[in-house]
Amino acid sequence: MKITLVITNPGGKNLVFLTNSLKTLSLEEAIDKAKTNSLDNLFVIKGKYGEYLRGVPNKSENDNLNTLSVTASDIMSFVNHTRHFKSTDAISLHTAQHISSIIESGKPFLETTEGDKAFVSVVRDVIKLHSAIIIQTAKEFDIDSYLLGAIIIDETVRMSQFEEIQDKYLLKLLGRNVSVGVAQVKLETANGLIKNELYNPNPDDTEIPFSGNLRKADREHLYEYVIQPKHNICFAAARIRGLIKEWSKYIDISNMPEILGTLYHRSYVAPYAHPGPNDRGTQIADEFYLLANKWLY
Repeated sequence: MKITLVITNPGGKNLVFLTNSLKTLSLEEAIDKAKTNSLDNLFVIKGKYGEYLRGVPNKSENDNLNTLSVTASDIMSFVNHTRHFKSTDAISLHTAQHISSIIESGKPFLETTEGDKAFVSVVRDVIKLHSAIIIQTAKEFDIDSYLLGAIIIDETVRMSQFEEIQDKYLLKLLGRNVSVGVAQVKLETANGLIKNELYNPNPDDTEIPFSGNLRKADREHLYEYVIQPKHNICFAAARIRGLIKEWSKYIDISNMPEILGTLYHRSYVAPYAHPGPNDRGTQIADEFYLLANKWLY
């Protein structure tokens, strides 16, 4: 078994290891496998603060853990193709392996406009699991439930290859621009929505919203709310409601899923009278909207 991608925390410590067999290992699991020679070209070092992994000297530079390392923020930028997008050989290789495994399986899959892929069954199960919350939340925020579902479908397909990292290790990897939960809500976004009184997961919590840049403790505090499906989906709905409200002075976009699907994932865009969709927004409004219609009820 060979390590192909390493994910670090904001301090640069290697914490999660992905393999060429598409397994996800914690640091402890990787160390145990290295001790039994189950990981190629890695050995265990005992340091002042505990055990860690190091590549075998004189091996290929491509096997160096530093070469294979990225942060969780890098992963999010890669998945969303943002302006902070950072492509590395390690991320590209892992993505290619993930896509090949899906295609070779012969099972039905969904594909985003950028080529991300996920099994239809996996995405459908996510929507059905959260359907009651999606429908109720859409009513509470007076937004289109199919649009909310379509946005979650889009996010699920894009994060499919990193699903286990999201489920098991994200708290340890929190940093700036890291998205959380089924609707992939950034902690900065959640904090802003609380500030703007669009949604507050706990009005009795006097610590939120936080002012200024979020510190590590602030992120961990917000994470406990945002990771919960009910709050996560409410934050997504609040984001949509906030966009409708902000743009209303120029145009009513409440019944324009292609525009809301475009704006939902973008950094701030000043409202104007004649917005147009991007490819992602169009796919959300067309293909994924129809799937949400089919799976939610």
